Parts: sequence; structure tokens; C-alpha cells
Amino acid sequence: MRNARCYHGCMILLSFTVRNHKSIRDEVAIDLTRSALTTLKPKDGNWSAVSYPLAGIFGGNATGKSAVLDALRYTFTAIRHSATVWQESKSMRRAPFKLDGNSRTSASLYELDLVHDGRRYVYGFEVDQDGIRREWLRDVPSSRWRTLLERDREEGLLAFHPSLRAKIEVTPRELVLSRALLLKESSLYAFADDLVESFDIVLVKDSHRTARLSNLADSLADGDVTFPDLESLLQVADIGVLNVSIEETNIPERIRLAFRRLERDLREEEDEDASDKKEEPDGEDDEEGLEADELEQVARRLLFTHRGTVDDCPRFSIHEESDGTIAWLAIAVPALEALRGGGLLLVDEIDASLHPHLLEVLLGAFSDPLVNTHHAQLIFTSHESYVLSPLSEVRLEPEQIWLTDKTNEGVTELTCLADFPKHPDANVAKRYLTGRYGGAPRLSPSLFAALVDTGEAQE
Repeated sequence: MRNARCYHGCMILLSFTVRNHKSIRDEVAIDLTRSALTTLKPKDGNWSAVSYPLAGIFGGNATGKSAVLDALRYTFTAIRHSATVWQESKSMRRAPFKLDGNSRTSASLYELDLVHDGRRYVYGFEVDQDGIRREWLRDVPSSRWRTLLERDREEGLLAFHPSLRAKIEVTPRELVLSRALLLKESSLYAFADDLVESFDIVLVKDSHRTARLSNLADSLADGDVTFPDLESLLQVADIGVLNVSIEETNIPERIRLAFRRLERDLREEEDEDASDKKEEPDGEDDEEGLEADELEQVARRLLFTHRGTVDDCPRFSIHEESDGTIAWLAIAVPALEALRGGGLLLVDEIDASLHPHLLEVLLGAFSDPLVNTHHAQLIFTSHESYVLSPLSEVRLEPEQIWLTDKTNEGVTELTCLADFPKHPDANVAKRYLTGRYGGAPRLSPSLFAALVDTGEAQE
């Protein structure tokens, strides 16, 4: 979860490379740098000017759009958990390409090219069934690359640059950066912490509804968003919600105190000159976060007051709200957090349950430098061709549009629109839908019709 610390030093992603992950067998890369970046770093140090805040991945069903985002999710999850939660597993957690025997046993590669605190880094690792095969970290302190970390299992190598003053021991199935997160005094801690805190992902499928609600409650409990924030976001979507609150009847005391403390802290932030503070009951200063089951209780007790008749403004629980309302909040809340503090947000199937114009509002916020002052980045997948059409108010450059296709061997291919021949004033949406760029499903309507005929013949 993103926090206020990210405000000044959040990661900026320049590119991501992956090989042998789910439907991605061969090496592919998504690049967020502008053509203006012709050297290892911009001369004026302005990374925002040479990197895109927005990129969309388009393609037919089951072509591997989600696999690209999942590879990024795996990368950051490995950094966060390979030294802790993952150690409970008996084997290395991984998701190789499974449609040929060689890939199932071959190493998978993940590499981030990024900016941290104004400096460029490349961090990557390879994993196989036995654990971490290789791991590396390089930076650009002046005009050339410098190796900070080099790890190679086959050579028995684990070396650190003298400037790090690091002596970190790791097990075969944990990343050095993951171990550094546990060793807060480590010189690599700030870098590793920035990576995991700068990253968030939203999955909007129905199967992830419970997780989305818990994430919403977590954001409220942490104070990353407030009830007025939720009300404003719902007004943006014109859903008809006037007020958002929490039902405190029979709510556990620990949860009630957590939200009382949050309200107090927010009031103090708004009034820095306030000198009087009410005494709080014993235990109210306990800063421990809420547990997962407590967050679920918070989500269940959210109440939404809807615009009704003059005399009647009914309140609905979160489970009575439409899928569209939940989908919008699931995307809008982490988007708001990212825009306020910076970082990288991934949204899979961003067009699910969202009207195209609402999608435009979201994409437009990331594209607008007056709104996105911390250069937050959004990478999304979509079937929606509207944002590619001349009707859309959001203008994506060819370098921001990525297309997935799948070969006859079931291998995902990732291509940038900029790699195709340029046609002045071309209707990109129309050309995409007609398969000019690949990425469009190859349909067989005659097979569907034949199934209907077969069913009728059996009656």
C-alpha cells in the first residue's frame, strides 16, 4: 500500500522486461521512455519529461494482456515476500510457460529499468524451480553503469559494491532485496522499500470483489483516503451517492477507536494551530493497523446515502451497491492515492463496468501534468477501442499503445504501435478492430452457428 513517504521519492518506471512467465515464453519488454531520452539520463535531470505517465495494453481475449501485468505483479511480490511468506512453500513460487517442456524447467527473467530518488537503476533476477538463479542491481551515478549487486548461483557469487557496505546473507529462494526489507539498517532498505511501496495493482474481476472491498477499507483505516474523498469520487461518476459513512452500531471497540483516532488526526492536520487536544481513552494511541478480518468488518459496515425523493434519502450497504459503483471505487481510490503521492499503478481490464467517458476522466488525470504533479504512472489493459478513436478526449501517442497477440504455439507477443508503419490521420481504433495491428481476435462465427443448429437438431 502506498504511503505518504512516497511523496518525494517514488519510483518512475522506464521499462520492464520479462521472459518465461505464463503465456510469455520469449523475452518481451514494455518501454515507457520517450524518444527524447537519447542518453543514460536526461541532461537537466527531469525524468518526468522523458517518460510516459500512461500506457495501455490492448488485445483480444486470452492473448496475454493480463500476463504482462501479472509478470510485474510477480516481480514486486517477490521483492516483498520471497524472504518471508514465500519461505513457507516447499518450492520456489513461479509461473513459467507450460506449453513446452523446455520452458517449464528453464529460468524466468524479470528486469526493471527505473528511477529512484532521481537516479537510474536496473534491477533484475532470474528464477527457476530451485530458487534464485541470478540477481543484479546497477545504477548510473554519473555517465556510465555501475554494478551494485551481482549474484550468480552457478558461480557461487554474491558480491556488493563497496559503497553499499552491505553483508547480506540469503537463502536459495529469497531475493537480496527481500532480505534487505527485513534488515532496515541495510543500505539497500530504502531502495527496496521504495519499490514495494510505489507499486499497486487493481484486479476488477468479480472474483476479486472481496479483496477490493478490503483494500478500500484499508485505505480508509490508514487515512490515505477519507469519507469526503469517497463522496467526491462518487460524485465524479454521477452515481447518485450523497454521503458515505460507517455504521458504528455493534462495531468492535478497537475498530471504532481506530476511526476515531483517524478523524482526530485529520482534524489536527487541517488546523495546525489547534492547541487543545481531548484526552483519549486508554489504548487509543495504539498505532497498530487493523487485521484482515477487521478490515472486512469495516467494509461490511460502509453505508452509502443515495439521492432519493425530497423526504427520503435511503442508505445502502456496500453489498447492496452495484458492481459499477464497486468497480469505480476499486480503481478510483488507488488512482487517487497514486496521483497524490506518485508511484506505479496497474489496472487489469480497466474498462470493466466503467462507462467510456468515466474511463476518459481517469486516463486524463494521469495524462494532465497539472493534475499528475508527482508523475504517477498507470499501465492498464483494455478491450475498449474508444480511447483509441478520434472521439476520445484522451490522446495516446503510438509509443503509449501496446498490442498483444498469440501465436499458434500459444505464445504471447507484445508489440508497440509505434513499430507499425505510420499513416497520417489514420483511425487507430478502426484499424485495431479490423486487425491491421494484430491484437484483434480471430473469430469463427460459423462454428457458433453450427452449435446452435446442432442443438436444435437434437431437440
